[in-house]
Amino acid sequence: MFHYLLQVLIFQLLFLVIYDVLHKKDTFFNWNRLYLLAVPFLSLILPFIEIDFLNSSSAETYVLNIERTIIASTKTIIPNINQTEAISKMSTQSVNWWIVIYFIGIIVSFILLILKFHKLHILRNVSNITRAFDKRIVVLSNSSHAFSFWNTIFLGDSLTEEEKKNIISHELVHVNHKHTIDQISIEILKILLWWNPLIYIYQARITLLHEYIADSVTISKVNQRNYIEQLLNAAFQTEKITFINQFFNQSLIKKRILMLQKSQSKSIAKFKYLLLIPVITGILTYTSCKDTDNAKLTDAKERIQSSNQSDCLNKDSKYDYTLDNYLKVTNGKHANIIAKIVSLKTSEVIRKAFITRSQTYFIRNIPEGVYRIDVIYGEEYAEKDVDGSCIGFLKKEVLFEQGQDILDFTAIVTNKGKHVPSYSLDIDLLPENLQNKNGHSLETINKSGDEKSLEVAQKLTEQYRNKISPRANEISKKEAEPYCANQGDTKYDYKIDNYLKFTSGKNADIIVDIVSNENSKVVRTLYLPKNTDYYARNIPGGIYHLRIVYGEGYQENSKDGKCELSFRKKLMEEKGADILDFNVITNAKGINVPSYSITLDM
Repeated sequence: MFHYLLQVLIFQLLFLVIYDVLHKKDTFFNWNRLYLLAVPFLSLILPFIEIDFLNSSSAETYVLNIERTIIASTKTIIPNINQTEAISKMSTQSVNWWIVIYFIGIIVSFILLILKFHKLHILRNVSNITRAFDKRIVVLSNSSHAFSFWNTIFLGDSLTEEEKKNIISHELVHVNHKHTIDQISIEILKILLWWNPLIYIYQARITLLHEYIADSVTISKVNQRNYIEQLLNAAFQTEKITFINQFFNQSLIKKRILMLQKSQSKSIAKFKYLLLIPVITGILTYTSCKDTDNAKLTDAKERIQSSNQSDCLNKDSKYDYTLDNYLKVTNGKHANIIAKIVSLKTSEVIRKAFITRSQTYFIRNIPEGVYRIDVIYGEEYAEKDVDGSCIGFLKKEVLFEQGQDILDFTAIVTNKGKHVPSYSLDIDLLPENLQNKNGHSLETINKSGDEKSLEVAQKLTEQYRNKISPRANEISKKEAEPYCANQGDTKYDYKIDNYLKFTSGKNADIIVDIVSNENSKVVRTLYLPKNTDYYARNIPGGIYHLRIVYGEGYQENSKDGKCELSFRKKLMEEKGADILDFNVITNAKGINVPSYSITLDM
C-alpha cells in the first residue's frame, strides 16, 4: 500500500513539474485544463498497468504456496495462572493507527465538503432568485460577492450595472463550460488523498485556468479596458468555498490581468504535449517491471527486518544464496513468536526468527532439504549466555508447538529449468478458545485479576487436570524446568533439536532428574504435574538415566545455597531402568539425532 501511494505521489509531482515548466505560460487554456484534470487521476491508475513487451525480465519464477493457518488454541491447553494472565494481556488487539488516522482524515474532509454545500444552500434560500440567459441568478443582499456553481450565478446587489454585465458574461462561461465538474472531481480526490499536498496545488492551477478561459471568452464581448479596470479596482471579500468559480479572487487578479495582455501562443507550441508520450512510456516501463522493483523493495525491507533480527538468535543459521526461495511467515495478533526451521533429516535448527504480533516476515535463501516449523508463543524476547553461547528466548513462554506441515525445499529440475519451491505459513494463537469442558474461559475468568477470580481459575485448572481432561496437558518450559533448579550443571545443546517426551499419569505429580551415566551429574531437572505432556529439548549428546520422585504438594527449597525441588508429601522414589543414548549417529545417509518418549506413573 505504501509503495502504491509513493508511486502516485511521484507520478503526480512529475506531471505537475512538466506542466509548470512547459505549459503554464501558454494560452492553450482548454488543452491545459484537460491535462490538469486528467493527470491526477491517471497517476492513480498507472501503477496497476502492466504491458508485457515492456518487461525485459525473462526470469522464470516457480512458487508453491501452502496457505495453512495453524491455530494453536484448537488443542486442549490448560495454562497455569501466570500463563493465563500473559495470554489475557496478549489478547489486546493491536491497532494500525495509520489506517485509523487515514480514515479520520477522509471523514473530516467529507464533512467539510458537506458544510460547503450547506453554506451554498443557505445562501440560495435567503436570497432572491431571478433568471437571465436561461440561467438561475441568486441575488445576494448587501453583498459585492460574485461567483457561480453548476447552473447558478450568485451576484451581489451592491455591484453596479456595468459590473453586473461583465460578471454575468464571465460567469456564464464557467457555467457553459461545466467548470464545476472539474472542481467537484478535485474535491473527491481531496477526500481520498487529503494528506497529499499536490492535490491542493492541482486545484489552484485548475482554478486559475478556469479564470483564464472565462476571461479570454468574455474579453471578446465587453470593453477590455473597462474589464481590466474592474479587476484592478476589485477590493471585495470573497466566499471561502474552494469549488466555486469566483470573479473577485484577489490572489488571482494580477495573474489574470497579465494573461489578458499576453499574446496568443503559436500553434507549434502544442507539440510540447507530445513529450508526454516518452514520459508515460517510461512510467509504463517502470510499472510493467514492478515485479522486479517490488522484489528489490521487498529485499530492502527484509534486509531491514533481518537487521532487526538478533545476531544472537541467528548465530548458527544456514543460508544458500544460490537459491532465491523463501518461507513467508505471517504472525497473528495474539502473541509474539520464535519460529524455527527444523531439518527432518538431522533435527538441526537451520534458521530462527523472532516475529512480533501482526508482522509478516520472509525467511530467504533456505538450503535444500525437507523441514518442519516449530513455534514458541509468548512475550518479552530476551537473550542470555549459556556456556559461552548466546541464546534467544521468550521470558513468558505460553506454548510450544511442533509443526505438522512438511516443507520440501528441494529444487526441482525440469526441461524448462530449475524450479525453486517457496511456502507461506499463517500462524496465530487464539486465547479466547482456552476454556474448560463446561465452556468457562480461563482467560475471561482471570481478566479482572482479583483474588477471588484467580482462586476460581486455579480450581478450574486443577479440576480439569485431575478429573475432566481425558488427554495429557501441555505446560510451559518455565513451569516444567524451574530456573532456580536448572543452573550450574544444567546443559543445553541448541544445535541439536532432539527431545525427551514425558507423559505423566493421573496418580501423582513427578520430579525428574536427567542424570549423566558418565559423571552422575544432573543435566536437567523437571517438574511434571499429573496428566502432563512435556518435551525436554536440546539435550547434549551422551548417555543418561532418570531419577524419579512421585509425590504431592510441590515446593522449591533452598539448601546449602542451592535450589532443590521437593514434595511436602513424598510418595515414592525410583531410578529409571531405561538407558537413554542421545549420542548423534552419523552414517552414509546423514546424521540421525535420537529422541525418546517415556510414560511415568505411580
